[in-house]
Amino acid sequence: MSRLLALGFLLLATSFAIPTGAVGAAPVSVVANAAEVKTKDAGAIDGEVVSVDYRTGHFSVKAGGMTYDIVVLPSTDFQGPTNAFRGITDIKKGAHVSVMLSQRASTYTAQIIHLR
Repeated sequence: MSRLLALGFLLLATSFAIPTGAVGAAPVSVVANAAEVKTKDAGAIDGEVVSVDYRTGHFSVKAGGMTYDIVVLPSTDFQGPTNAFRGITDIKKGAHVSVMLSQRASTYTAQIIHLR
């Protein structure tokens, strides 16, 4: 648990680093580019899980003739037929899921995952 917390703080700290050019050069602005890419509601999908990568927190769902690669965050809400469904480790290949998604650029992020 403490290693996971330390890793989270490290990732958070490095995400705020602003790259600079050569010594004496003006700082490079990364904020302007980040503001251009907005997160939007991507709707909901119902489909079958075709792969799960527990290590990276990604899974793929085939729905409506497309395959969606989806990122699971610590803030993702998990729902299931019982109160025991709690995380990505409960998602198995072949399972049927409903997923509420957000999208930033080409990345889909799960907001709510309902295991059926």
